[in-house]
Amino acid sequence: MDEVKKTSYDLSHTTMVLEATENDGSWESIILEERSAKPFYVKTAPVKLIEKACRQNGEELLTRHDGAKILCGFSNKSPIAISVTKNLYYFPTHSPSNPQCSWLSHTHVRDIKAAKYGGSTVIFRDGQTIDLQVSKNTMLKQLYRTAQFRFILEQQLKPIKKKDLLEALLKALGYDLF
Repeated sequence: MDEVKKTSYDLSHTTMVLEATENDGSWESIILEERSAKPFYVKTAPVKLIEKACRQNGEELLTRHDGAKILCGFSNKSPIAISVTKNLYYFPTHSPSNPQCSWLSHTHVRDIKAAKYGGSTVIFRDGQTIDLQVSKNTMLKQLYRTAQFRFILEQQLKPIKKKDLLEALLKALGYDLF
């Protein structure tokens, strides 16, 4: 297999999954991006890439986890909002403290099917698939929890968006707001 190995990676709107893989005793990431012909490898565990993305957006992973716990009552395997404005919502396959934990972008998942031997096949909106050793029911639960969390966050932002839109419209019409 032609592997592309990187030492670092920044999540973006095209990132679909950060899959955990063990290589010579250390945990690394296999990354699939939307419309990318091949996955590539990063010599960093998925949770470390998620932590980095959270910090780049002004928070720690623990804080993002606590947000889902407070809003939705999720106590374990909480989905996180890395960036609400960029629509970066991810959910874990396992506890983030488990090195086998992979992270999937909620935005990119189209469907989850049962795979052979109790695992699941995730189908992304661009047609790519990935097989995970996590049951279909567990994966669907994670997908639905992320949808619930995302909905609650977006409902909280609606009044802010309306206010910003009104202010922009008034400014465009020449009204001085201050």
